Amino acid sequence: MLRALLNFFLIGGLLFGAKAVYEGRRVEGPEISVKVAAGATPAEVEAAIRDAILLNEARRYGWDKRDPIVFTHLVRNMRFIDPDSTEGDLTLYQRALEMNMQAHDPVVRARLLYRAGESLAYVPEDRMPTRDQLEAHRQAHGDRFEREGRVRFHHVFLSRSKRGDALPADASAMREQLSSLGDGPPKGLGDPLPGLRMEQSATPSKVKEDFGAELARVVDGAVTGVWRGPAGSVYGLHFVRVIDQDPAYVPSLDVIAAEVRADRLREIRDELRAERMNALRGAYTVHIERVP
Repeated sequence: MLRALLNFFLIGGLLFGAKAVYEGRRVEGPEISVKVAAGATPAEVEAAIRDAILLNEARRYGWDKRDPIVFTHLVRNMRFIDPDSTEGDLTLYQRALEMNMQAHDPVVRARLLYRAGESLAYVPEDRMPTRDQLEAHRQAHGDRFEREGRVRFHHVFLSRSKRGDALPADASAMREQLSSLGDGPPKGLGDPLPGLRMEQSATPSKVKEDFGAELARVVDGAVTGVWRGPAGSVYGLHFVRVIDQDPAYVPSLDVIAAEVRADRLREIRDELRAERMNALRGAYTVHIERVP
C-alpha cells in the first residue's frame, strides 16, 4: 500500500505541493471550480481539472509573480502596450501585476503548467536508480540501447556522369565480369568516387546516409560472398559483395551508463508525475461547472 504518495516537489529552490498519505483517511486540500464545455468528454474534463490544480498550486507558491520567464514576458507585453514608456523593467512588471495580466495571459499559463508539471517529476535521492538497477534496466530493454551491426563488403561503382547513356550496358558487362571474378577483390574495376574504397565497413544506416536507401537495402539483405547489384544512387550504379557481418549488439553498462540512466530516470519521472498528480487530485475538492 502506498503510504507517502506525495512528498515534496522541488523546482528552482521552491517547495511545491502538499503531502497525501493513504492511511484510511482523506487528506483535505483546496476547493476549486473548473469550467468546462457542456459537451466535454470525460477525458477533456479530467485534463481541465489537472490543469486547474497545477495552476492553482503554481499560484499558491507565487510562481506567476516571481518566475523569470513570466517577468520577461509581462515586461514585453507592457512595452508593446506602451512603446514610448521610459520606465524600467521592474516598474513595468509591477504595473502588469497590478493589472492582473498574469492571470489571463496564455504564455504565462503555459509556463506555469510546464513548471508545475516538471516539479511533479522531481526525483528524490531515494528513487535514484542504483548501478544494479541500471544493469537490470539495460538487460530488460536491450532494444532501446541496441547498436547496429556492421557489414564489411567489396564495392564497385559505375559513374552516371562519366558513362552517360552507356551506363546500362556497362552495368550488364560489369555484372558478368564480377560473376566470373571468384573470391578475389575487384581491383581496378569501376570508377572513383570521393570516400569510396574497394573494401568498406559500415552500418546499414551509414550506407543509406552516404549512398541512399536502395544500396542500403541491398547491403543489409545480401548473402555473404555473392555479388549483388546494380543498385542505384544519385551518383550512379553500385555492385556490392558482403565479406562478413558483425551482428547488432547491446554495449555494456560501462559504455552506455549515462544513456541507460537517462532512460530509466525518464520512466521514474513519469511514474512520480502520475503518482503525485493522483495524490493532488484526491486531495482537492473540485466543482465542475459546465458552460455553453
